Amino acid sequence: MGVEKVIRIQERALELGVPMLRLVDSTGARLNAEEREPGDTHMDRYRGGKMFYNQCRMSGEVPQIGVLYGPDVAGSAYTPIFCDYLIMVEDIAGMAIASPRIVEAMTGESTDMQQLGGPQVHARHSGSADLVVPDEETAAERAREVLRLLPQNYAEDPPEEAPKPPKKNPYSLDAVIPDEPNEAYDVGEVIDRVVDRGSFIELKPDFAPELVTGLGRIDGRAVGVVANNPEHVSGAIFPDSADKGAGFVWTCDAYNIPLVYLCDTPGYMIGSQVEKEGVLRKGRKFIYATSNAQVPKFCVITRKAYGAGIYAMAGPSFGPDATLALPSAEISVMGPDAAVHALFGGQLEDMDGDAKDAFVESAKGEFDRYIDIRKQASEMQVDELVPAGDLREQLEVRLDTYRTKDRDDRPRHHGTVFF
Repeated sequence: MGVEKVIRIQERALELGVPMLRLVDSTGARLNAEEREPGDTHMDRYRGGKMFYNQCRMSGEVPQIGVLYGPDVAGSAYTPIFCDYLIMVEDIAGMAIASPRIVEAMTGESTDMQQLGGPQVHARHSGSADLVVPDEETAAERAREVLRLLPQNYAEDPPEEAPKPPKKNPYSLDAVIPDEPNEAYDVGEVIDRVVDRGSFIELKPDFAPELVTGLGRIDGRAVGVVANNPEHVSGAIFPDSADKGAGFVWTCDAYNIPLVYLCDTPGYMIGSQVEKEGVLRKGRKFIYATSNAQVPKFCVITRKAYGAGIYAMAGPSFGPDATLALPSAEISVMGPDAAVHALFGGQLEDMDGDAKDAFVESAKGEFDRYIDIRKQASEMQVDELVPAGDLREQLEVRLDTYRTKDRDDRPRHHGTVFF
């Protein structure tokens, strides 16, 4: 009967076109024989599995918010994981496909709920938790904050609020972004100068922190922000960050939330380890999601845009409604160091010492001559060169202009790249 109650409220949410809020603390299906009828299972057509079937069918139709207030094990753990946004409470929440006792009995591994599937596991490693909060009261506050940024359903726009100025002065943005392309900085300082004060909610902050994803407002309108963070591994895109970005973009597109990309990346990470982790397979998800998102989307090249990184970050070929570039922007097929070694690797093998260093510096200087954002702007590779201090205003105007953008129905069932 508990399952029946859930199924009924899911049906009502779909009929009314309203969000579904799941407050979860469950040890899964009851196993006591005396509480079950002969032949009763968890998988008949109208009981247990129907809850998860409904969650899958609801996905992208009405927002689903999960708040995990305690442990959640076995098949029931799929309840929060199917939600669009998941909040976990520190110390008491946990989710896993089997309890620690079952894990030890079946595999011999001795563990507890926090080690097996606590908030830190799902915030840092699996990427399943969007937010981790210290207590139940904060969980309720965060759930309300997220819901205020979402529409009632896929056919509506997110609610607007009265505009607020950014937390920090937009005209000081040029002092935040270093001229040197390899110098680290926190992209949060850029976001603080672009979004409305107090509106930004960063999602999955501890998972793949080289990519920042979050919901906020610009001039009172809800937006999704996707930003490379040079403070972490230079803002390179790893398999996990590609996966994170793809899911975020896809969810924003489902619920009519415009996207702002802040691009400052050397591209996708290279090396044997990331190849084993699926940088190509997971990397394509990010590009796929960006390509197919039909909400208003704006690419801002804040500094470097090398290699395929600009593809994932909504570069000019990927249907942005505008590509803006700050004066510090560099667009190139690869960075100067990589380009020199790609072009002159054979010659460099026969050099050493000062001669090699001098050659590399000379070749990099020659390469830099061809990275000219003003020339690229004159050839319409970017739509506008924007003084850093004007970025917030540019985004305000463009978001307002594209509020009536239409979606384009494609003649297909769906794409084949899966999340």
